[in-house]
Amino acid sequence: MNYCFLILAIFINFACAQTPKAQHQMIIRPGEVRWVEFPLEKDDSKFICRDFEVKFVKKGNLGQAFVMESYFSDLSPYRCRVESQGKIFHEIQFIVKDKEYLAEKLKVDPKKIKLDPKSEKRVIQEQLVLDKIYSSSPAEFLFKESFITPMTSVVTSIYGTKRVYNKQKKGQHLGIDYRAAIGDKVPAANGGRIVLADDLFFTGWTVIIDHGLDIFTVYGHLSKTLVNKGDIIKRGDLIGLSGNTGRTSGPHLHWGTKVQGQYIDGFVLIEESKKYFNN
Repeated sequence: MNYCFLILAIFINFACAQTPKAQHQMIIRPGEVRWVEFPLEKDDSKFICRDFEVKFVKKGNLGQAFVMESYFSDLSPYRCRVESQGKIFHEIQFIVKDKEYLAEKLKVDPKKIKLDPKSEKRVIQEQLVLDKIYSSSPAEFLFKESFITPMTSVVTSIYGTKRVYNKQKKGQHLGIDYRAAIGDKVPAANGGRIVLADDLFFTGWTVIIDHGLDIFTVYGHLSKTLVNKGDIIKRGDLIGLSGNTGRTSGPHLHWGTKVQGQYIDGFVLIEESKKYFNN
């Protein structure tokens, strides 16, 4: 009998050791991010979401990170886990709810839709540069304040809008467009490092800021850039002037927000960042 009790006790202790100490549940939608905090049991802890290691910062015995959900989500629920050497210490369950997005039709230069071989080669080369940029963000915050909008003008196209170009090519607008004349000032949505200030085929003169933790903001169709690669800037610093370069249907500012390799809704990032930064 004592032997049976011993086996039972060992089984219970083993089961408890494999069970996360705590769980909580969050709701997220395609194209959104969530600010999360979680306890850290070990110095070598990893934060894993959908089998992808998410960068986080440490604050005392807590880990802090942003978790994103792709615009192209299959809506399946998942758990993010804090683990060390294969042992799970904490879990956060995410319930993914669907989200409807608007649609619009645009007319642009046909050469920006059906690419000639030279333009296609340029686009491929530019994508290689961008892939390298988006894979080298440091595991730390490069900002000390919450995010802000880069303009206060009218939003002419919201994130996630389904688009049809010239009645033929379909796509998605994974950014936010602001009404702007050529030459309007464009400030940085937050502090960080300039990782690109160059002319790109689709977004024209473009500035990209690395904010750390795989968070980037993109400012496209500029008439002029006012920063250089490597510059360290603060929130609100002037980085360029709005314009009509690249694939556009008229002067405006395109603002994109990329987190962990996916474009997400910048307005959601602004609100989520306020949960940590009070300014």
